Amino acid sequence: MEDKTIQARQQNPLEVKSSRLGRRELPIREKNAPLAFFFLFLYTIAVLVRPHEFSLTTADFIIIKVFAILSFGLTLLTLRPLKLYPQHYLLLGLVPFIMASAFLNGWGTGGIFQAQRLFVSSIIPFFLYSALVCTAGRQRILMFICILAALTMVYNGHIQQASFNGKFGIGIGDSITVGREEMRISYLGFFSDPNDLGMFLVMNIPFVAYFYGRGGGLTKILMLAIFVALGYGVFMTGSRGTLLGSVAVIGIYFLISNAGARLVLFICLSAPIAATLLASFGGISSTESSAAGRLDAWYDGIQMLIHNPVFGVGMGNFMEEHGKVAHNSYVHVAGELGIPGYSLWGGALVLNMLVGYLILKRFNHYSSGEELAKKEIDEETSKLYQEEVNLNKTLFYSMVGFMVTAFFLSRQFTLLMFIFMGMQTASHLRLMKMRPDLSEMFAPKMVWRCMGYSWAVIFAVYMTLKVGL
Repeated sequence: MEDKTIQARQQNPLEVKSSRLGRRELPIREKNAPLAFFFLFLYTIAVLVRPHEFSLTTADFIIIKVFAILSFGLTLLTLRPLKLYPQHYLLLGLVPFIMASAFLNGWGTGGIFQAQRLFVSSIIPFFLYSALVCTAGRQRILMFICILAALTMVYNGHIQQASFNGKFGIGIGDSITVGREEMRISYLGFFSDPNDLGMFLVMNIPFVAYFYGRGGGLTKILMLAIFVALGYGVFMTGSRGTLLGSVAVIGIYFLISNAGARLVLFICLSAPIAATLLASFGGISSTESSAAGRLDAWYDGIQMLIHNPVFGVGMGNFMEEHGKVAHNSYVHVAGELGIPGYSLWGGALVLNMLVGYLILKRFNHYSSGEELAKKEIDEETSKLYQEEVNLNKTLFYSMVGFMVTAFFLSRQFTLLMFIFMGMQTASHLRLMKMRPDLSEMFAPKMVWRCMGYSWAVIFAVYMTLKVGL
């Protein structure tokens, strides 16, 4: 009996429940919570496509909250095993820190509202996607929804362009133009900002590439058409940061595919410096004044960090100190939440990206050709693992699109980040289930290292501002 228990542990450590009294150990039955995923499926449609907002009659319906609550409740009740991972703990650590930061910055209990909003609208969706997207089939379903939503936005944007008379622009804040021949398309909900819309289109480009690679002739033609449509949509947003993100996704793909680790590391460290210098010469803005304003915001954000290194100026207070947002998610978080807060936020983001990169470069095959020839590894298992690696690669490049565009936008707590991060984490967990040795990449040493790596962006911006200003 003991030999069988030990053997069961070695085959799948998730299926055996430990017992302190030495009694017979009972297997844990995995439950994938299909009903919880069904409501997450509906939630994804409601958040991205937003069909309930097509009519003024139903626009105020709270179906997004209803689907989220149902999915969350059913997940807690039916998903087994239910476990949290380093990314969850890092993001959860932001909740009490945000409250403490606000209190110490004289905002009283205002931080409670900010922390509550972060927990409900960001951390819970991240948890749901990371926990419920536990099969490759579920991942592909959500990818189809994302592409459908992107096409809906492009079609809607095309209609906006067709009815544009050259007198009124579409957008928010500085994007609204009167008597100027400029048209920046927008959509519903938080996609009413052309920059958010453009960011989502960029993050869908790797999804299109994934289905192109695994499809037949008709699928390839369809994906090429969709790729052109996404490019057209990016152009209609008028977002230069989004355009740069599109180019970066394609360029980084070829870089990682053909370059060694040292060159990739050098490019990653020098990219923020190059981007900042580009901004200083107006290369990413329509006017020199807007470029200078962006750099001033980055400089003020760094100064907030220097003068308030532990707690920052408090979440939501960047605009109170500077007058505008930072136009850089990394600087924005560092200025508002200081060293600990940024380390938690950046650590979760960099951990996902570094694990994705390592899987892409070092663990992209389940076994060697010799092992397959000797039948030491099942060929079907190797194929399934390869399919998961391809999904992981797709999500990695989607998050590359976010990280690049986030360098020019203050979107540090956007729902898009947490949805895609959740799917990426779920991909890592599926791979770790097939190869338990990969779980070492979630070890505490790796987490601390990623929290330190996240500061490379801030350091690069700070050093380059010395030249750019």
